[in-house]
Amino acid sequence: MKSEKFVKKIKSYAFVSFIIPLIAINTCFLIYKFLGDIEILTYPNLNWDKNEHSYTYTEFSNALKNGKKYKMINCPKYKFDTYFITIDNESFLKVDDNKIMLENLGSNNKIKSVVIKNLDEKVLNYDCLKNHHFSYLVFKKFSFLENILVNATKKNPSGFAKIKNPYFYGEVSISRTARYFPSIVVFKTLIILSAFLLFLYWKNNLNLFNELKNKNILDNFAKNFYYLGILSCILLALHASFLGLDFDSKIFAKIRKLIIILFIFFEILAQFFLTRHLFKYRQEIKKYIRLVILKIKIIFVLVVFLTTCFAFSILTFGDPSTTFKHILEWNYFTFLLLYYLLSRLLWR
Repeated sequence: MKSEKFVKKIKSYAFVSFIIPLIAINTCFLIYKFLGDIEILTYPNLNWDKNEHSYTYTEFSNALKNGKKYKMINCPKYKFDTYFITIDNESFLKVDDNKIMLENLGSNNKIKSVVIKNLDEKVLNYDCLKNHHFSYLVFKKFSFLENILVNATKKNPSGFAKIKNPYFYGEVSISRTARYFPSIVVFKTLIILSAFLLFLYWKNNLNLFNELKNKNILDNFAKNFYYLGILSCILLALHASFLGLDFDSKIFAKIRKLIIILFIFFEILAQFFLTRHLFKYRQEIKKYIRLVILKIKIIFVLVVFLTTCFAFSILTFGDPSTTFKHILEWNYFTFLLLYYLLSRLLWR
């Protein structure tokens, strides 16, 4: 009965070890994309419901400066033009070419008012949350979410870029999407949890092999897969813990890079040795496993090994673009997680 109990635990831990990291990286991707698609700090806290509205220059300037009053749900639904009216009743359209001139006029108190007017042909402004209906309803109902994301944008000095899909276009790295609040909380919590669950996964595989050995079903077996798996868990937890810590140190940057490289190295070796053990004792444990899935798993480990060698060769000896590196990173780590899905399917 103990064997069946360990098998059940292995199936459970394998599935959560697949799904939780997948949720972590893709939640960070979606948060980053959302904050990149929606303009938060660009629009001052003004009345955007009118087709045309006018403010004194002081009112307009105060609305721009008062960052505490920024609201995601208060934004212009349609694209607009901004006109600055001087004390001589001259009107200047706000464009990049006029930026310095308008700043000089404003600093010299020569701007009387600011007029904001929708374009004659109404064009939807997709930077505004109002044009994302589901999100708008959610943030209108739960204002605390709005405050969290506004603060996240204010605290991110490099900003959130507009992206399509880093899996295909490589616009951003995984660590870049997970670096700032609230993504960093999601990423660190779920990845450290994943490291713990992976520890339980490798531990229960060891327990199963020990149990089968005690029943004289298996001969002596090497525990190398277990020790390598534990090392990979520790390194994964360290990688998550160090994310967001920006020390001006080349040594620290190299340590972080070394941690992720060693994590990949130990993870693949652990997968390889465990899969080899399963294949070696496939006849003794055939009542517990699906042989077809085991064959698929062997092919998968081989493909991962060859892919890893190819990737490291390109990164070491080639000069790949940043886009290529990002595409490789997103797809490689997602592909690596499939091992645990196959482990879930392997056991009966």
